[in-house]
Parts: sequence; structure tokens; C-alpha cells
Amino acid sequence: MAITRENVEYIANLARLDPKGKGFDKIAEDMQGIVSMVDQLQELDLGDITDVIDTERKNAMREDVPVPSYDKKDILANAPSVECGGVSVPRVVE
Repeated sequence: MAITRENVEYIANLARLDPKGKGFDKIAEDMQGIVSMVDQLQELDLGDITDVIDTERKNAMREDVPVPSYDKKDILANAPSVECGGVSVPRVVE
């Protein structure tokens, strides 16, 4: 598949890009290189490769065990300013 300047202009329009001057030609050249690499991958013979699926694997994560939470008084003791039972912060939005 050959990448033309029109292809690049169309893709640039979709991506809201505006390359100047020879930018389109450089991008077309780079895209053609990418397409040729993908074409090389398509030529690989993968007929002898089998899927590797480990069906014996169990969930590797630890059990979800509830633990007691921190006391609210201890958390608020570290806050620089407390108001109405919560941490008071300076207003950011006018």
C-alpha cells in the first residue's frame, strides 16, 4: 500500500494537524516505512505456533480481608485546620 500526500492530508485533517511545507512529504515517507514494516510481519509463517494458555493458574492476588479503619479523630488531629468535622482547605475557585 502506497501512502500518498492525499492520505497524509486526510489523516492530518482528522487529527486536526497542519504540517507546513515539506512536512507532508516527510510524514508520508515515515508512514510508508511503518506500513512496509507491517507488511513484513504479515509475511511471517505462524502456522507452527500454538496458543499458550495456562488453564491451571488460579487468582494470584491475596484474599480481600477487611481491616479496621483509622479513627477519624486521629486523622483530623494532623490537619492544619478543622471545620464542621472535616479538613478545612483554602478556597481555590472564586
